[in-house]
Amino acid sequence: MRAAAAPLGELPEPPVVRAVNGVAKFALTAAENPATGQESFEFQGAYNVAPTIEINPGDTIEIALKNDLPSVPPAGEARPQPMATGMTDDVNLHFHGLGVSPHKPGDDVLTMLATPGTNLHYVVHVPKTQEPGLYWYHTHVHGQTALQVGNDGMSGAIVVEGLERHLPGLAKMKHRVIVLRDPGQEDDAVPEFRNPNPCGPDPGFTVTLNNQVQPAITIAPGEQQFFRLVNASSHKVLKLAVDGEKLELVAVDGFALDSYRGTPPTVMESTIIVPPAGRAEFVVTGPASGHAAFRTKCFDSGLAGDPDPETVLATLQAPAGSAHQMFPRRALTVGAPLLENGYTSNLPPIAAKRVVVLSEGPKRFYINGKSFREGEPPTFVVHTGTVEEWRIENVTKEIHDFHIHQVHFFVKSINGVPVVHPHWADTVIVPPRQGRLHTGTPGEIVAIMDFRDPIIKGTFLFHCHILDHEDHGMMAKIEAI
Repeated sequence: MRAAAAPLGELPEPPVVRAVNGVAKFALTAAENPATGQESFEFQGAYNVAPTIEINPGDTIEIALKNDLPSVPPAGEARPQPMATGMTDDVNLHFHGLGVSPHKPGDDVLTMLATPGTNLHYVVHVPKTQEPGLYWYHTHVHGQTALQVGNDGMSGAIVVEGLERHLPGLAKMKHRVIVLRDPGQEDDAVPEFRNPNPCGPDPGFTVTLNNQVQPAITIAPGEQQFFRLVNASSHKVLKLAVDGEKLELVAVDGFALDSYRGTPPTVMESTIIVPPAGRAEFVVTGPASGHAAFRTKCFDSGLAGDPDPETVLATLQAPAGSAHQMFPRRALTVGAPLLENGYTSNLPPIAAKRVVVLSEGPKRFYINGKSFREGEPPTFVVHTGTVEEWRIENVTKEIHDFHIHQVHFFVKSINGVPVVHPHWADTVIVPPRQGRLHTGTPGEIVAIMDFRDPIIKGTFLFHCHILDHEDHGMMAKIEAI
């Protein structure tokens, strides 16, 4: 059952949990909202709410996660079934993008699982060298991610403070944390050719910003505001734009652009593409007219992909009485250097080269010919302290959304074309096969995967973050030793 959309109004701010004495600690419950029948997070008595976690590098996140979901659906109500497992209504958490340990009680999505009526206690130690920026947390039960994250919106933002020290101009701006969700999108079925018009309608699709449909965002003409946006949708690729204005991109997936040496600290863009699970941090300038649409433009996800039509996300509007006021634009300049870590240092020689092939069958999705099974051994074993070159091939006629846990990577090339301004990321779109399905040229990216952090030892995952693809098997284990 879909939650009712909030009425048109000002963009709401999510509640915030801030670290106290180095610890951000709170309780979170997975429960059924009695008003809607929808599964959701419950925080401090409010349903369908997840707080933004604000921490500093070196802080700890402690979450007491309680599963109050019913083990079976109410009489007469058919609950959508997980497509890859026989389980229902289990929960856990993934701390997406943070360079933290994959062992319990940290970011362990393989063995930590709360069945209905049980609890989990997370203690996530964020390293002192964690890049300041935007991350997020969400449930990660295999077979249930599209339902819980997509349909039920069980996710929240994490902000690691400190980016203002690197770009002091940000401290003078209003910051907006925005979590984009697509309620009602739990399972987009199995692979099929069904997208002859990528800009056509997506029936039943709704986009919300902080759980509100097309809110108003108050911003004066010429005023600069810092938007920190999480794409927490199940499959929606965003192509962000503001009518008549350019966006100043500052960070991607939690990492400042210039954390990759040689890339400028900001880039002016007409549009910013954010795949599902990706994050973008960018400066928006209030339109001189006092009114403009903040929208996502049409994105072509391939002949077999999901339609991604143009959609208005919000309306930028000037506050009353400011129609003739114009703020002067201030350029962002670099202040303090970024934290020193492996990502800001020179790369060692490539230790290994690997190929990852993303494919589809009639009812399943595959990585290197295998659909994910819980008991299977790791697909790859890598050595901590090294970097590797991965060629990720897409032999299907739709995009896939590659994500790896625990580490970041940078993309060297896309379909053989070198990337002009490489940057660190944890999520990237892999383009579809060009030409005929079985004889055309596969889509391809070449990425440098960074496994140098000694914290990252153990078994974790990489997968497509189009969530019905993940749930249908496009996921694999990796072990760092």
